[in-house]
Amino acid sequence: MADTYEIHPVTEPQTWDAFVARAVGGTVFSTWAWLACAQEATGEASRCLGVFRNGQLVAGLSGLESRRAGLRRLATPVLTPHGGLLLAPVAGKGPAEAEWLQPAEVLAAHLQREYHHCALTHAPAVGDMRPFTWAGWQVRVRYTYQLDLGEPEAIWAGFEHRTRKAIAKAERSGFVVEPTADLELFRRQYELLYERQGGRAPVDAGVAQGFAAAAFRAGLAEGLMARSPEGAVAAVVIFVCGAEGVYAWVSGADPELSHTGAASLVQWRYYAAHPGRRFDFVGANIPGIALFKRGFGGRLVPYFVTEGFRDRWVRGLFSGARVLRNL
Repeated sequence: MADTYEIHPVTEPQTWDAFVARAVGGTVFSTWAWLACAQEATGEASRCLGVFRNGQLVAGLSGLESRRAGLRRLATPVLTPHGGLLLAPVAGKGPAEAEWLQPAEVLAAHLQREYHHCALTHAPAVGDMRPFTWAGWQVRVRYTYQLDLGEPEAIWAGFEHRTRKAIAKAERSGFVVEPTADLELFRRQYELLYERQGGRAPVDAGVAQGFAAAAFRAGLAEGLMARSPEGAVAAVVIFVCGAEGVYAWVSGADPELSHTGAASLVQWRYYAAHPGRRFDFVGANIPGIALFKRGFGGRLVPYFVTEGFRDRWVRGLFSGARVLRNL
């Protein structure tokens, strides 16, 4: 008898989180609590979709749904490193590919029917993007660094010389690292980082602050800042903790103090306090940022972004809108 596939919204938080906890690709960024934070920060509606094979939940994904100019869109929330495809683990010795391909194909086809545009960022654990490419989606590769946090001495030995030198400089200068939940401070640092580089923040500072506030209230985030002996704040980093690992989620910094090594000191102090965890640097796709993160000795890990459109007309419409935004 042939398998039957159905796609339904998953509306019970416990059911969804239990699936995320065991799924390939499951991270804190797919959990019900994280999606609630994203919804609060953006005003868009969170959605969790499940693929049921013969009544069993075998695949799914989450995102935020929005509607603009009559076009319906589903996307991984802003400031969310991963939130795409989730796949139930496969028991036994058979190839997982045989179990995963069809649910993913069914899901990709469903999304193209239901939405004009979809943009999903997948966790590094999900590496087979063929169901999306076969459905005509655009697939792009991105990179992050990951680091297994062991004893501080071993972590330190893996740093590049320039990173150890930067940390030592910050310590000699008297910078201290301390916890912070001051989200006004984070916002100012976030804005400074881009304003003084002559650029525009990738996400509105108010949205970033609101998202961080929601994550703090949900117990998902914690902040550290580096402060000089004179009281000047050089960097603020907000970290997110999940069962699968910890993440350098969002940050801000004063570019005028970038030479002090304080940003490296914040990272080092956090690593030393979290042995036994997997650390994710949350992206290494811009040359200067990638160089900074590479210095901590992590391994380079690819992940994928997929983008799908209902038809060529919609694709052209979104492409034209991007051109206008960049003018």
